[in-house]
Amino acid sequence: MLNILIDVHCHANLYLALEQVIKDAKSVGVEKIIAVGMSAVSIERVLEISERHKEIYPALGIHPEEVRMNKDIENQLDSVIKTIRENKENICSIGEIGLDHHFIKEKVFYPLQTNIFEKMLSLAQELELPVNLHTKGAEKLVFDMLPSFNIPYVNIHWYSGPEEFLNLGIDRGYFFSITPAISYSPAVKKTVLRVDVEHLLLESDGPVKYSGKDGTPAMIRDVLNTISKFKDIPPDDLENQIYENTKLIFPKIF
Repeated sequence: MLNILIDVHCHANLYLALEQVIKDAKSVGVEKIIAVGMSAVSIERVLEISERHKEIYPALGIHPEEVRMNKDIENQLDSVIKTIRENKENICSIGEIGLDHHFIKEKVFYPLQTNIFEKMLSLAQELELPVNLHTKGAEKLVFDMLPSFNIPYVNIHWYSGPEEFLNLGIDRGYFFSITPAISYSPAVKKTVLRVDVEHLLLESDGPVKYSGKDGTPAMIRDVLNTISKFKDIPPDDLENQIYENTKLIFPKIF
């Protein structure tokens, strides 16, 4: 039986021609797209587009880079948390959240990042929602913090960090969503080869660029085919397994 593909991590609010992006996605069998919020502004926009498009499912959170982009984020945090609580019936996940010590080099931002991340994890625990995580350059800290919270499922998006934490995540049963970077990134290939198919998901992280092209949900069909080659699993079997994985971790989109 052929199932549908689901993009579990996309910045759908950033596309200028979202209708076309959805149409292209559907043409290759991508029927559902989880739109992740990143900021006080974008979570409102994510909610808005999810109301207009049945294919879009909101995940709300504060991205670790927001501490540098928005000098007001600390003051806006309570209102963001209130918005997330008010929309808890409509959202499928808390994300994109996490820590970043790779793109954010200024250590002065780290305490606030950690504080926001802790509040987001507490919220995921309170609302019994899975999390969509960013761990770039701060893998150890993120993995150290997670066991203190009781969260239904953890998805690590676009993991390309040290093998030690990849192995720890595998031991803990975390999920890993794979981006179109699989076509050229040795780190993403390593993640795919190490992680069992029962713990793989698909994502575009669009409109992030891959080899100069805007990422879109339609690209996850190629991601699936590449994983299928790397793991020597027929594409149909892999599609069915990833569909089941997605249903397990993000039940609210079904």
